[in-house]
Amino acid sequence: MSLIRISRDRDGALELRGRAWQEDGSLSARYWSEAVKERKEPSGVFYYWKGERPRDPNALQLDGTGEILLESADRAAGYFTTRSEASASANARTAGVYWHADPEDCAAIMDGSDERRRAELIAEQLRRWKSITNT
Repeated sequence: MSLIRISRDRDGALELRGRAWQEDGSLSARYWSEAVKERKEPSGVFYYWKGERPRDPNALQLDGTGEILLESADRAAGYFTTRSEASASANARTAGVYWHADPEDCAAIMDGSDERRRAELIAEQLRRWKSITNT
């Protein structure tokens, strides 16, 4: 599960920052945009990102592109690619569904230090994701 923040910097340019967690609630990855293009029709963003796996001292530097297209005020669909120059086996394309996170609930849990609550939220979101993919 990931938590992505899309915001504007001081100059008004869009930027993305995110983190990903494993099912047990432990941090898996951090990533950030290097370039972002805002889409008007349909509304969304296309981005180039770089990332790291901070808990793995031998992890490869990762980068890729992605696109998020808004479907409604609280839901989007898209994909991201993962690429590594060091290992072709790390190259992948992943499709996903994006939900607007409630900052006082989901974002606070993911940003907090309670790994048990984080793991419970991840399990709940995985059940939600599986129910969508099975319909």
